[in-house]
Amino acid sequence: MKHDRATEVTRQQAALYALGLLTQHEAYCFERHMEECAVCREEFGKLLYSVAQIGLAVSEKEPSRSLRRRLVKRIDSTTRSELFSTSPKEKRPGTDKRNGPVKKSFSAHSTHVKSVFDVKPYSRKTVFFINVAIYVILAVLAAFTFYVRQYVDLRKPWLQSRIEASENELAVLRSQFNAQHESTEKLERVVDLIRKPSVHVAHLKGLPPRPNNTGIVLLDELTGEITVVGAFSFAPQGTFYQLWLSAPSGRVPVGALPSEWNGNILTVIKSDKIPGAVSGITAIVSLESESDFSTRKDPTEPWSASGRFN
Repeated sequence: MKHDRATEVTRQQAALYALGLLTQHEAYCFERHMEECAVCREEFGKLLYSVAQIGLAVSEKEPSRSLRRRLVKRIDSTTRSELFSTSPKEKRPGTDKRNGPVKKSFSAHSTHVKSVFDVKPYSRKTVFFINVAIYVILAVLAAFTFYVRQYVDLRKPWLQSRIEASENELAVLRSQFNAQHESTEKLERVVDLIRKPSVHVAHLKGLPPRPNNTGIVLLDELTGEITVVGAFSFAPQGTFYQLWLSAPSGRVPVGALPSEWNGNILTVIKSDKIPGAVSGITAIVSLESESDFSTRKDPTEPWSASGRFN
């Protein structure tokens, strides 16, 4: 029988069902009734939240040791199948001997209870192994993080030293490149000078003290620029190479010829001391001492190299 509105009887019946205080037969009948009556279903739905909060409304209290021992003994003496088995008198889907086919019961309460019993809980041993696995994974991650951090800290000084060494090497290469670029520009100017009609060339040849010395001297009689390109033995410490121009009228010191670490010379000297006609001048290179050069009027003999202008 359907209800048009909620009454005290319907509220009481729904409350007893929600609290699980009806007998099995009464509960089965009420479930069948709720399939047809929306009023009772609504009353039962209102009571679900209140019933769920009943357990939380009571303050916690430590159970006595005797109650705990009795409960453990009761659980141990009762098998799992006896705890969760369905009574033969409970409603089962299928047929009923007196009433014929039985429809599936509509009850949020019974569905909730059935779902709880259907879930198979993990055993204590399984939970223990799961916790152990989680702790092991966390420990491995912590150890790996610690190892990576230690490795980075140890490698950091080495990496910094490598960076500094690379920067120094780069600076050296940059200076060498600049020097090479400058030498290339000077050689290009030498080639251009050789092509000028006003330039005279003297081929330097090494003399007995340093027979391997060789080079050329380019003298531009219009501008007075003298360019020396050569490959000489490295000058010992305290000495330097000096260029002289020698003519019948006398010998004139033109300037020092600084050499690179490998003995190469590439120097441009501006001079206004050209003694006489260029075609009769001899270029002389001598190895002079820094201590007494200021007092010398002639190149130190034997000469390092010499050559006559064409």
